[in-house]
Amino acid sequence: MADTRLDPGPDARRPVERFSSEDLGSLLERFQASGMLEEGRINLIGLDAIAERLGDRWESRREQIYQHVERTLGKHLESGGFFQRVSPTDYLVVQPELGKFGGQASCMIYLRDLLAHFLGGALPETLDVLEVTNLSGGRIFAAEIDGAYALDAARTEPRVAPPEVRPLPDAWNPFVAADGRVLRVSCALEPVFELRTFSQIGFRIARRVLSMPGEIELNAQDLRNLSTADVERVDIATIARGVSRLRAEQGNAKQPTLFLPVSYTTLASQRGRGPLIARFKEATAGVEKGVVCEICDIEGVPGSALAAVTVLIKPFCLIVAGKLREAPARTPEDLRDVRLQGVAFESAPHPLDHQEFLTWAERAVTNAKRVTRSVIIHGLSAPEYLALAGLAGASHASLGSRRATTG
Repeated sequence: MADTRLDPGPDARRPVERFSSEDLGSLLERFQASGMLEEGRINLIGLDAIAERLGDRWESRREQIYQHVERTLGKHLESGGFFQRVSPTDYLVVQPELGKFGGQASCMIYLRDLLAHFLGGALPETLDVLEVTNLSGGRIFAAEIDGAYALDAARTEPRVAPPEVRPLPDAWNPFVAADGRVLRVSCALEPVFELRTFSQIGFRIARRVLSMPGEIELNAQDLRNLSTADVERVDIATIARGVSRLRAEQGNAKQPTLFLPVSYTTLASQRGRGPLIARFKEATAGVEKGVVCEICDIEGVPGSALAAVTVLIKPFCLIVAGKLREAPARTPEDLRDVRLQGVAFESAPHPLDHQEFLTWAERAVTNAKRVTRSVIIHGLSAPEYLALAGLAGASHASLGSRRATTG
């Protein structure tokens, strides 16, 4: 923390450039119109004391620390509260229903609990809580607070009505990944068809993960290299973004169903499963028949483990399917006893020649049907391939021509 000293009095202001990154410009700009910045109701809490105490062990333990911090903040923040890690040791915290001093006091309490957990009884004399004073070009300027004054003033400060502005940004999108990159989740809605009747039954959320700035899309290997916590963030942001887009595009017209992608590791994590189920319930409210959960990244997962998470998510879904990274070149033996209600895989890039496509699809569908009755082919490049996929034996397919570039 910068070596500044607060002059006596609650209104003292000594700006400190706490963190600077052009990568976060788009995130920070969303707070400018809320009025909360001018009112002093946006704060930073710092983990510098933990990092300093751990020394060389900080790098190996920080992912575990981030998970604990985010569980703590997610549990204790007031209704509508938002938090975002904005540097390796700083979290930005917004609490719309608390006044200036109530917000400062609560941040002090949160930070004191965190320090006690990681440092035991040897707490620093000054808690690293700062009041954000300016957000400009991705740079965060802040000032030290008078902690004693804030705790006293918070006792009599009235609660405030949340500002009448657009909702605060989703706490999961964009986000700072464990490796320091800022990642943003985008998505497209692909129409899904039942191939026996060639009728549209809903949409599938097709996600993209972009590294900022520059919106460089992460490839399959990049996604596999993400930490477990980052995969959870991607999953939750994907569903939130997809549901928001569906409502924006469809209005009050409900679709029969919505296909939601979710990683096996998120379903297997008790920490990730709770927020995920909340998103599933939100999505279910916007469709007529329910949601289809497509469990992704299942390659190499033991069948017994996959069956266990399938049982956990089934009560919140119409159907649970397994999503393969590629069309099966052979029978996916690990899925034989899982009793999935469907198997899905991507068609792209598929052969443009119709006969080549039919030969490819028949082989893939035959392999998949040895472990399930329903086979879903995603991302077909043109409507005529729907008929060919049906001839190959697939039960459902989606058209991928509406690929997202923003959103």
